Amino acid sequence: MKKFLILLFVLTYGCASTGVKNESQLIVDSKDMANVSIYRQGGFLYGGVRAIVRLNGTEVGSLYPKDFIKFYAPEGSNIITVKADPMSLVFGQTNIPVNFKKGENYYFISGVNSSNVAGAILGGAIGTAIVGGPFPSHQVTKEIFDRNKGK
Repeated sequence: MKKFLILLFVLTYGCASTGVKNESQLIVDSKDMANVSIYRQGGFLYGGVRAIVRLNGTEVGSLYPKDFIKFYAPEGSNIITVKADPMSLVFGQTNIPVNFKKGENYYFISGVNSSNVAGAILGGAIGTAIVGGPFPSHQVTKEIFDRNKGK
């Protein structure tokens, strides 16, 4: 039984989201770096699939539906990538090029690409790759970010 629990821990380690459900739990703003907040909208499609967020190729967090993450980014040209956990067998990614300024706040909303779900059902891995990333994400204003929380 002990070996089974260890195996279960090894297989599920890393599957947890680093996002939080309450925006007030996010880190405080930085004056020396850009402050980047991302919210993943709720929904049934891909609800159990963790969205991994990377900044310039380095993982900075992950999200399940209705999760928030916030991270710091260096000033200048950067790329935010949002993709599915490879263990979910969902493929494709969204790349967002952004030119950050230190001390500024940037807001993004991520959702679910229903075409990607249809591609997965009809064409498997190749189908999902053809129709694009499973989690389309885009930059929004603070007002739109606040208005879309909880949806």
